[in-house]
Amino acid sequence: MARAQTASLAFEPTSWEAALAKARQTQRPIFVYAYAPGCHFCQEMESITFQDPTVAAYYNATFVAFKVNTEVDTAFTRRYDIASFPTYLYLDEAGNPLHRGGGAKPAADFVADARAAFAPETAFYGLQRQYQSGNRTPDLLYRYSRALNFPTRREVPQAQVVAEYLTTQTAEQLRSEQNLRYIFAQYTPQTNRFFLTHQADFAPWFSAKERQQKADWALRGLASEAGEQPDNQAFQELQQLIKTSFADTAQASALATINFLEMRRDWAGYAQATRRYSQLPAPDKNRLINTAKYVYYFGKEQGPTRQQQAVAAVLDLMPVLLKQERNYENLLLHAQLLLQARRESPARAAAQAALQQAKLQKESGEEAQELLQALNAKAKK
Repeated sequence: MARAQTASLAFEPTSWEAALAKARQTQRPIFVYAYAPGCHFCQEMESITFQDPTVAAYYNATFVAFKVNTEVDTAFTRRYDIASFPTYLYLDEAGNPLHRGGGAKPAADFVADARAAFAPETAFYGLQRQYQSGNRTPDLLYRYSRALNFPTRREVPQAQVVAEYLTTQTAEQLRSEQNLRYIFAQYTPQTNRFFLTHQADFAPWFSAKERQQKADWALRGLASEAGEQPDNQAFQELQQLIKTSFADTAQASALATINFLEMRRDWAGYAQATRRYSQLPAPDKNRLINTAKYVYYFGKEQGPTRQQQAVAAVLDLMPVLLKQERNYENLLLHAQLLLQARRESPARAAAQAALQQAKLQKESGEEAQELLQALNAKAKK
């Protein structure tokens, strides 16, 4: 009872051996929280979900909870094929794996994940054993592909199992509510293409906003996939798909081009594509910020000439970004890019503007101050 009343999820054992010993002693299964320092979603889980009374009550009463720093215990990380953070492992009292999950989750989903460990129809490792033994029934493929929703180094890729399941379904079955909801939740190349070419079929089950978000992510996924190919055929096919699947073909084509060139690491072309996108109505500020940052940090990969072309294109779009969000971070980035372009006088003015904005935002402005000092020292030489 005392465990159930603990205010937050309680991690007790200080070593894996101690966790196994306590699990055997108390005959309780084990929950493992695998995290990495600096992981945003790990911090979100620790500060919000782990503090939820429902989570604390269920997990503390049910499990011996153990947390592992994957950067320190690399052997544990390799043993359990942990490739993303946070990862959640659920094991029986003898240490045999039952289920796994991952990512940031609200309290209800996090408790549901734990309960899934004890249900044969949802527990990941039980489904995995059936798949590895050769079971390819539609029901098993459906459930296993849904459970295989985490990055992995050793498992069969989720996209492969999704494709295996979809091949068991007729054209009519694919348009059932269950399958449309299934396809909507997946982001494999096959499901992305199906969604984009059958968007109207999803209207009864998802709002216009949800469908638009899905279309944007599907487009991004297909463009990135095309960028990984050695030729341009997949990207050309995507451009044809855009013409028949998007009302705003100009914006969709621009975003696809940006993601394609980002995956190619063609930073000059990427920056120029984003500059063109910035001239369209209501460009997404996060896309502009990402391009500016990527060019600043990675533009040098293509050599000095192409770097300067990329920086020039980003500087052309910075007024659009600063009009949308004039904050310290963006003003500092503007100053840094101006310095990369060897425009020292405008860089100094931009750094001063960033420093003034930092004071308004009650931030230290340390980086802007250091940039100003470096520029002033250079001017004196």
